[in-house]
Amino acid sequence: MLDFSDLKLGKVINYQSSPCVIIKCEFMKCQMAKPTKKCVLRNLINGNSLNYTFKSGESIEEADIRRGRANYMYDAGDSLSFMTVDTFETLDIPKDMLGGKEGYLTEGLAVEVIYYNDNPISIEMPLKVTLTVTNTVDAVKGNTVSDVSKDADVSTGITVKVPAFIKNGDRIIYNTVEDEYVGRE
Repeated sequence: MLDFSDLKLGKVINYQSSPCVIIKCEFMKCQMAKPTKKCVLRNLINGNSLNYTFKSGESIEEADIRRGRANYMYDAGDSLSFMTVDTFETLDIPKDMLGGKEGYLTEGLAVEVIYYNDNPISIEMPLKVTLTVTNTVDAVKGNTVSDVSKDADVSTGITVKVPAFIKNGDRIIYNTVEDEYVGRE
């Protein structure tokens, strides 16, 4: 059981019989009332967000989750195949579990699989991935003074925004959380 003081950003708790991660937590202290924490919780099973205010003295059950590493193998249509690092078994994960981030997967990419009751419920992508630019247009001369971005197709099949100086064949580092260009490799 977690105490009021243990509620922090990133903690995974059981709320309404579902594992929820705290994605925002704000401490509130009123003059004549007990302290509270206004939290935004994201359900790890269905992805819904909800608001809840925890009161001082309230105890919360910590969710029994387990994390394991896996490597991406291939796209199997409506699911993605991963191989666990410790047991070498194959996991077939539905694409919707990645929340639109499946375009960043390259063969052999290591990810974190989150298990709840020994069932995979979520995939955590690495913060940064390296992608190869396969198709982009050259910058127009004189249009490179300010922060200009352009579209570029990458080896995984998605289109990303990159700075104007990026050329075909460049390997770029892309942030998977913010969906933005970080740098060149």
